[in-house]
Amino acid sequence: MSDLKTPEVEQNRATGSLDMAHSVATIDPAVQKKALFKVDVAGQTEIMGLPEDLGLVGNEFGNAVTVFYATYVAFETPLAVGMKLIGAKNLLSLCMLGWGAVCLGTGFVKNVHQLYACRILLGLFEAGLIPCINAYIGMVYLKSELSMRSAVYYCFSAIAGAFGGLLAAAVSHVHTGGLASWSWLFVIEGIITLCLAPLVFLVFPGDPRTAWFLNEAERHVMRLRYEQNAHLAIEDTFSWAKVLSTFQDPKTYMHCVIEFSVDISLFSMSTFMPSIIQGMGYTSVHAQLLTVPVYVWSAIAFFIIAFLSDRAGMRSPFLVGASVSVLVGNIMMLATDNVAARYVALFFLAVGLYTTSGLDITWLNGNFAGHYKRSTAVGFVLSVGNVSGVLSGQIFTTQSAPRYLKGIKVTLGFTAVAIVAATLQACGLHYVNRKRDARLAAQGSLPESDVEDKEISDWDDTFRYTL
Repeated sequence: MSDLKTPEVEQNRATGSLDMAHSVATIDPAVQKKALFKVDVAGQTEIMGLPEDLGLVGNEFGNAVTVFYATYVAFETPLAVGMKLIGAKNLLSLCMLGWGAVCLGTGFVKNVHQLYACRILLGLFEAGLIPCINAYIGMVYLKSELSMRSAVYYCFSAIAGAFGGLLAAAVSHVHTGGLASWSWLFVIEGIITLCLAPLVFLVFPGDPRTAWFLNEAERHVMRLRYEQNAHLAIEDTFSWAKVLSTFQDPKTYMHCVIEFSVDISLFSMSTFMPSIIQGMGYTSVHAQLLTVPVYVWSAIAFFIIAFLSDRAGMRSPFLVGASVSVLVGNIMMLATDNVAARYVALFFLAVGLYTTSGLDITWLNGNFAGHYKRSTAVGFVLSVGNVSGVLSGQIFTTQSAPRYLKGIKVTLGFTAVAIVAATLQACGLHYVNRKRDARLAAQGSLPESDVEDKEISDWDDTFRYTL
């Protein structure tokens, strides 16, 4: 067999990264591209009358937003850790099925207590989706591939937001079957999800190395990728020591600060954007339609930033840049009551709406080695980040409509915190990389057998952090 290695493997070995070859086999780039493409493929109610129909008073709509995160936050970490034990396709399919059923049931609620119950159950089932998808991405893709794959997932969230706006506008005057228009929105979205859940179970690969849609050459390439990039750790065995090591790592807590700070903007805008636009003087239908261009631009912006981030091999500059755009958008929302200027501000906010959260988790995925440490970190950081969803329902209150100045001031402050935290994290990781390079240079390169026999750890001098 040839002793050639892929360019990325050679580069990673040169920089001391764990994306290094433990095999002398060559990966055919064309076959790899086809295999990854196949793996890639496999892998708005307040202004429609819901508060009035259910007789909600005070901030009960905001409370309904808040209670959703009670189960969401509680179950994200254990489900992310258990994803590999349960099986990604099993867990994701089950969560989709449960989410669709509860969403469908929400269309038939008659009072605030039933609404709260449905929101709690929705949080439970959604808790298994986002962290598990992110943990799966970290188990399948190399550092140089993470941003674009994360962008695909998060951009589907943005597209779903745009579709939700179109769907909400389309059903805004539907009152057939004795149901209000907002009820039909939940019913339709629930039915769509229930139809897709079995498809996910059938299509999603149990193991990327043996996926049914790959030919033998492509399966061989996938196996080589795991052999040559040990940090992916698909064969990692569970131990409590690996789980607990997450909480001994300072990186975990810095990512928690960043994720919490950027998620406040994400949850606030994605939940209350139609209400904010309606507060500019638009009707319910027009407000729903005007969310669509914002979500489309959010998806486009994330794709562009993710592409540049992967090409540069860096996360922090792009995370900070997207956060600055959010900062500008919030300042514009506070500084003027001009309708056109405030609508333009939403496009500045949209640049970082999904990008900041997605890049933070991508950054984390590349800097934690070993599946169980990485998946624990993903679940825990997302859990902490999603606590901000509890806060969003309390700062964007009914009483502060239509401009929601209190909520915008809070998100502005936390965006500034995210910028500072991301900068400090990057500086700290850069310092550690330099110290590790110096130690490796002083002791010389390790024998190949020592590297192969050593269990993967991001605390080793051979591991280089992505900045």
